[in-house]
Amino acid sequence: MKAKQIVALIALVFISLVLVLTSCQKEVSGGNTAIPAGRQQVALYMNDDPANYFKVMIDIQRVELKIDTGSHQHDDRFYADDDDKDDDHHGHDDYGQWDTLDIKPGVYDLLRLRNGVDTLLAKGFPFKGRISKIRITLGTGSTVWIDSTTSFPLSICDNKPYAYVKTMANTIDTLAGGLIKMRMDFDIAKSIKFKNGTYCLKPSIKSYSEHQTGEIEGKVLPKDAKVMVTVFNATDTAYALPSHEGEYKIRGLKAGTYSVYFDADAPYTDTTISSITIVKGEDTKLPTITLKK
Repeated sequence: MKAKQIVALIALVFISLVLVLTSCQKEVSGGNTAIPAGRQQVALYMNDDPANYFKVMIDIQRVELKIDTGSHQHDDRFYADDDDKDDDHHGHDDYGQWDTLDIKPGVYDLLRLRNGVDTLLAKGFPFKGRISKIRITLGTGSTVWIDSTTSFPLSICDNKPYAYVKTMANTIDTLAGGLIKMRMDFDIAKSIKFKNGTYCLKPSIKSYSEHQTGEIEGKVLPKDAKVMVTVFNATDTAYALPSHEGEYKIRGLKAGTYSVYFDADAPYTDTTISSITIVKGEDTKLPTITLKK
């Protein structure tokens, strides 16, 4: 591992993730599914910006949605004031009530969800209403692997087992047949903290709409360069670890102009390309980049 990668690792290397649930990989569609009275059909997906770890195994036990079932639906500013102090002893408050989605509890390798992989995490028929928040309950079996043989326990930093994700009106897609499709981006490097020789998990997750954001993809060579791809502008940053063939893809980018930085191992030279336009609802394809020594 090169020096800058070790520093980045200890200083919280940055990346974003898509959680793979092998038991529910089939795409959910609205179709003619019968939706029970007073309920709505929801499918929750996850995708990832990766970090320079070999594996990140996260223990996920439960996924819930907070739903405002009232007749008056508020705007995003109202729900933004809802803090993350909810727990299982309080099933509802002025902002809504919790309902549980179907999920297979277990330990999952988040880094399997990089480069645009998009996998169904949870689904179900929660209460009908405005979805304002996602709550993920974490177990105690998480680990982080820095190489193929070395792993460390990944405890929860604040000893609170919940990861919260705020959802705004423009981060939820309603499809034909009434299916509500939601996507989450898990920033692995931002979520893993390293201090005094130990690792802990403080999840950093954002929600986004497939139709309200864009994506970028391309290929970088040679594979020996072991490149980390960073897409950035003044307000946003996202990462990708290319596949063995050099292909990469990043989803959930806000519309705008970005630069793409290819951070390579020596003796290859780092490269940046600028003025890349991301358009809402579109996939921006970059030409193949071949790095020089």
